[in-house]
Amino acid sequence: MKILSPEQIKACDAFTIQNEPVASIDLMERAAMACIKHIVKKSSIDSEFVIFCGKGNNGGDGLAIARFLIKRNYNVKVFIVEHSSNASEDFKINLERLKELKPEVISALEKEEDLKKVQFTPSTLIIDSIFGTGLNKPIEGIAAKLVGFINSTKLFVISIDIPSGLYADKPNDKDDVIVRSSVTLSFQFPKLSFLMPQNGMYVPEFEILDIGLDRTFIQNIATPYYYITKTDLQPLLRSRAKFSHKGTYGHALLVAGAYGKMGASVIAAKACLRSGAGLLTVQTPKKGIDIIQNSIPEAMVNPDSHEEFISELPPMDKFTAVAIGPGIGTTPESEKVIKNLLNYNLPMVFDADALNVLSNNKTLLSFLIPDSILTPHVKEFDRLTQKHINDFERLESARQFSLKHRCIIVLKGAYTQIVMPDGNIFFNSTGNAGLAKGGSGDTLTGVILGLLARGYTPPQAALIGVYIHGSAADNALKKIHIESLLATDVIARLPKAFEKLYE
Repeated sequence: MKILSPEQIKACDAFTIQNEPVASIDLMERAAMACIKHIVKKSSIDSEFVIFCGKGNNGGDGLAIARFLIKRNYNVKVFIVEHSSNASEDFKINLERLKELKPEVISALEKEEDLKKVQFTPSTLIIDSIFGTGLNKPIEGIAAKLVGFINSTKLFVISIDIPSGLYADKPNDKDDVIVRSSVTLSFQFPKLSFLMPQNGMYVPEFEILDIGLDRTFIQNIATPYYYITKTDLQPLLRSRAKFSHKGTYGHALLVAGAYGKMGASVIAAKACLRSGAGLLTVQTPKKGIDIIQNSIPEAMVNPDSHEEFISELPPMDKFTAVAIGPGIGTTPESEKVIKNLLNYNLPMVFDADALNVLSNNKTLLSFLIPDSILTPHVKEFDRLTQKHINDFERLESARQFSLKHRCIIVLKGAYTQIVMPDGNIFFNSTGNAGLAKGGSGDTLTGVILGLLARGYTPPQAALIGVYIHGSAADNALKKIHIESLLATDVIARLPKAFEKLYE
C-alpha cells in the first residue's frame, strides 16, 4: 500500500472526481459513510456524539457524519469552529444540509468563552473534524484553545483523516497544539506522520478506510513510501516442491552466543528453523554446545575453539546465508570474526553486538556485501550514524546510510521501517508493544536468516520477515496478555503467521 503526500492525495481526489466521474460533494458523502460504518461498530445507541468542525473539507466531512448519525437516531451536537471567515464549498453545502435536517444541533465557537457551551456526559464520544491534511502551519486562536480543551477531557476521540494540528508528512514543532486522538479514521492511505514514534501520543491507533479513489491513478503515482500489507507480500511467496529435500532450502549459519548469553542463540536458532531453512549450523563457544543441542535438536553445532565466546568462523563453503550478532559480545575476537565474514559473498544479517562492533569500527561498513541486512533499534542506529533531532530526520538518515553502503536497514520499533538501497522505505503493519522485551530482536534475526537460507532475496526476506515476526506476536495476544509476551511465545506462533500469510 502506497503512502502519499497531501499534494498527491489532493491530486488523486481530483482525478477521481474528473474520471469516475463523481461530484466532489458525493465523494465527501462516500468518505463520511465509510466513517459511519466504523463509528457505529465502536459505539452503542446510547452514545452521544460531540462533533467539532472546521470550515474546510475536513469540517465538511464532520457535518456529513453528523447528518448520518442523526438519521440513525443518535444524540448529536455540532460545533462550528470560527477560525476563519472563509469556508470551502463542500463545507457550505453540508452545513445547509444539516440545517435542513436539524438546525438546533449546531452551535458556533468564536472565542474561548464559547467553550462553556460544550457539555459532555460519560457516554460522549468526540469527533475531531477541525483540520485535515491541508494544514501547513500551527493552529492558533480559538482552534488552539479548543484542541487544548479536547485533550483535557480524557474522552474517546475519533479524528477524521488526521488529528487536527498534525502535519501529514513533516515534523511538528514541540510546542504545536495537536489533538490526541484515540483512533484516527484515515481515508484510503495511512499518513507518513502516523508511523513516526514521536507522534504516538496523537495517533495511538488508526484505521484505513477505502473511499474508492481511482486505482489506476494510485497504481501509477510514484512514492518512496509504502505500508506493508498481506496482499503486498503474497505475490513474493514461494511454495515447497513435492520432490524437494533439506538441501533444496539452504544451509544457514548462525553466529551467536557467548557464556551467559546463550539464550540469544537458542532463540534465533529456533526462529530460523521455524522460518523455512533446510539446515542450520550454530557457531557457538564450547560451553554452549550442550545448551544448543539440548534446546534445538534439529540444529547442528560447530564448536568454537574458545570456551566462552566466539573467535572464529567454520569452513564457509557449504552455507547459503549467515546471521551474526545475538549475544556475541564486542571483544577483539568478535571484531576479527566480522572482518573475516566480510570476505564472503553471502546474504548476511547483522544484529545486536555485530552492529555494536560496526559502530566502533565504521571503516568496516565500506566492506559490507551489497544487500546486507542490518537490524538496529533506534539507539543502535544512532550509534551507527549520529544522534537525530526527530524521527523524520532519522528516517532520511537511514535512507542516506542505505544508499551509501548499499545495505538494507531494518529500523526496529512500532511500524518497523525497512529502508532499501534504491531509496524506497517500507513500514510494517504488524506487531505490538509486547515485542518491547529482550529476545524479540533475536527472533527477528532468526526469521530473516531462515528466509534467506530458504532462497528469498534479501529485500524479500527483510519485508516478509518483519511482517511474519509481527504477525506471530499479534496472534500470540489471543491467548497471552501483552505484558507477558515472550520471544518463545512469538516463535511458537510463527507457524500460524505463515499459515495466515499463505491463505
